[in-house]
Amino acid sequence: AVSFTDPSSSLVTVLNTEVGSLNEVIELWRHGRGTVAMDQSRQAARGAAPWREAIGSIAALAVSFTTSIHRPLPSAPWQ
Repeated sequence: AVSFTDPSSSLVTVLNTEVGSLNEVIELWRHGRGTVAMDQSRQAARGAAPWREAIGSIAALAVSFTTSIHRPLPSAPWQ
């Protein structure tokens, strides 16, 4: 782990789909401090050699990369 990773951030799950876009991978992260934590985690990942190697190996296969932000419903256990 890189020292400036926000402690409120954690990887929840990594999923892939067999329906829809070919070879789609979905990473679900929880960032307890919102976009501030998301930006810190993104910067930390870019500084980590294993992350750069992983992205480098799939970048040639990727058609697109997207980011979206979702808030839990009021009834959800994650608040």
